[in-house]
Amino acid sequence: MDAVRVVAVVVVGLGVWALWRRHRYPGGWAFALSFRHEAAREALANGRSKARDAAHRADQAEAAALAELNSAKAAYERRLHSLEQQAARLRNPGSGPRVDGLGELVLFKHTRVVTSTTGTRSIELAGLDARFDPGQKNHSIYLTDATGRVHWAKYPHALPATETQQRFDEDAVRDFAVAIQNAVADENHFRAQIPHQLTTAEQELEEARTDTRAQKAARERLSRVRQSNRQDPHRKVADSELMEAVKDWETLTGRTPPT
Repeated sequence: MDAVRVVAVVVVGLGVWALWRRHRYPGGWAFALSFRHEAAREALANGRSKARDAAHRADQAEAAALAELNSAKAAYERRLHSLEQQAARLRNPGSGPRVDGLGELVLFKHTRVVTSTTGTRSIELAGLDARFDPGQKNHSIYLTDATGRVHWAKYPHALPATETQQRFDEDAVRDFAVAIQNAVADENHFRAQIPHQLTTAEQELEEARTDTRAQKAARERLSRVRQSNRQDPHRKVADSELMEAVKDWETLTGRTPPT
């Protein structure tokens, strides 16, 4: 039974091969298979191979030049995006990453966020004044923003034994107030540098927008490659030999073979 299957597979395979030969070398079974026309078939096969190889080399050269152009375009877009983001961060720094937090206050790189029973709001660090004040029941941090508005953050430390509210150590509150003051100093320095940095970033962005030299060079190379492919003498010879083999086959069989 296995031998029968093997024979069947071989027969099918030979049949497919024969049909493929008949398609590639049209005109009848004799032209496709007999030794009498082997030279004509070989000339046609060689012509196809040379033309295919020449076309493949041309396609590879053009694909490489096109890939270089696409790479230059992508690099241009990446640089613009990076510079645009840099300028946007300078125009609007946002809150920045979280730095520290204690009680109802959370310190971010550029802002202070207050969460209380009345809601959540942000206070910009620029121009902020932070002051620590110890108390008998509560330690306090007073935040005065650039407009003069004051927020009082309370940190209870003296509570009845039955009270479950969180207690805050004085040193922890003092350290947190110092962290706010240092963050404010850093933010004030950062804000002072923004005008110059933003001017520089915008200049770099404008220069980047107009700097299309890499794309221009890549386009010119692609144009040269395409022109070279059109004028390639080796490809012209290969195509000419293939067309000659095709005509010879047409003369011999009266049928036009696929190229």
